[in-house]
Amino acid sequence: MGRPIFKAATPRVSLLCSSCVVAGLSFLFVLAASHHLVAAQDDFVRFSKPDLFTFGELVDLEKNDPPSPALAEKLEHLLNTPFLNNEAYFKGAKPKRPSSPELGPLLRAICWNIERSEPEKFDQVLAEKKDPKTKPLTSDQLKVVKQQLDVLQPADVLILNEVDYGVTRTDYRDVTRDLAKALNMNYAYGVEFLELDPLNLGLEKVELEDKEAQADIQKSFDADKSRYLGMHGTAVLSRYPIRKASLRPLSVCYDWYASEKKEISKLEAGRRKAANVAFMERIAREIRRGGRTALFVELAVPESPTGAVTVVAPHLENKCKPGCRAKQAMQILDWIRTDHNPVILGGDLNTTGTDNAPVSVSKVLTDRVKDYDKWAIQAVKWSTGAPTILFMPVNIMRNKNDPTGFDVPIVSRKKDAKLFEESNKFRFDDGHVFDFRGEDERSAEGRGGTLSDSNQRSSKGFRYTFALAKTYGGLFGEYRLDWFFVKGLATDSRKPGGKYQFAPHFAWTLMELNSGPEESLSDHAPITVDLPLTEPPPLANSH
Repeated sequence: MGRPIFKAATPRVSLLCSSCVVAGLSFLFVLAASHHLVAAQDDFVRFSKPDLFTFGELVDLEKNDPPSPALAEKLEHLLNTPFLNNEAYFKGAKPKRPSSPELGPLLRAICWNIERSEPEKFDQVLAEKKDPKTKPLTSDQLKVVKQQLDVLQPADVLILNEVDYGVTRTDYRDVTRDLAKALNMNYAYGVEFLELDPLNLGLEKVELEDKEAQADIQKSFDADKSRYLGMHGTAVLSRYPIRKASLRPLSVCYDWYASEKKEISKLEAGRRKAANVAFMERIAREIRRGGRTALFVELAVPESPTGAVTVVAPHLENKCKPGCRAKQAMQILDWIRTDHNPVILGGDLNTTGTDNAPVSVSKVLTDRVKDYDKWAIQAVKWSTGAPTILFMPVNIMRNKNDPTGFDVPIVSRKKDAKLFEESNKFRFDDGHVFDFRGEDERSAEGRGGTLSDSNQRSSKGFRYTFALAKTYGGLFGEYRLDWFFVKGLATDSRKPGGKYQFAPHFAWTLMELNSGPEESLSDHAPITVDLPLTEPPPLANSH
């Protein structure tokens, strides 16, 4: 397909038919990697998985630190061993291999942080059901959404962050498996965290001044002990068969167990000023075992010079300084330095330039707490770590628009710049590089610039993938958190020319599709990128 012209982001509106939403949300999960390698040489692995925890074992993991040696060993295995399923391949699944006049046959990849994945949204999209409660889009808005849906549907590779398995908030479903089955895709899934908060395990109860709201919210935390598994992580779905998958923990930038437990101690010591305030702090609290990971998946792609494509799906830390995120990124680069395959690295890199990434208030509050604005203000305060008035406007705008440039201390900070600088300088052992060329004719809407061929730019900087509910006209709270880095056959990360097979082209950020329904599909917008499977013809105005 050609290059559709998308209009600027529109205000959130309801979708004429949920099919535009759910067909979009069908495409959501990516990548797992581990020390315990699940490999398939001549024969593909049909299905493999690590041992899961019982509810009683999860309670023990929450209560006891350190855990018993047996539980510690079991936890280590779970956090280093991906689930791998090639069932679709054995049933005859084939890639769609979409094609466009400019590029010929291509591999289209999607990266999407699906915000703890609400499965009913996927079901509506997949089944193309209409929702009579939604309001229609204008004709122009609907046109944009349909164009973006056309981009989304043919994707053969999906990289998904924040994917649940056996968690109350998503009705205990194995979201990766359910989506893979509906889309006829193979998958790998890596567990990042076990969710062990006492609210989730039923060890604490909700306490609010509004008793009606208290009773309603409590229902959202009452766990079914026979189904609760508490897993949360990253997935890669693919119509290409999976040769092997591995899962590797990243260096620790924040201890999600000890640090979150410490906050409880402070509260119990007398910091609770009111029931509502205490509850909001507990909602913001996330007691977990595990840590940030990178999932590595090797796909069998016949058109690749090596016969394979490597997908790398990281989720970098949000509760840390940018320097530690850069350290995690450098760790991933060291792991893939010797990889001779084309590489698609995609995921939520949490590049806010701050110590804490902004987070949305739990959706349960949206529906059940009357004074939502009050909760939203508190969420901004607790998630950013400082009142919004303290942020320097120049720094906010500069980092919001483009975190990839130079970091100028005090005057104009870009604290995540090192992550991009090191990725730009990085060379694989085979002499290839991540493609930063950003040529106009290979970028969406002809907007070139650094990384524009793999990440869509706007009139200023990049199209953001995450925004708070209130952004004050775009001044605050819009961030590009999700990114693609692609290694094709280029040997110079900046210089145009050379080979373009497996090089990134025409990346889109599908904001309108994500925000079309009355309640957005996720708090992150999906991003896409196209990789030509064969050397494409010269493009107009190409060098």
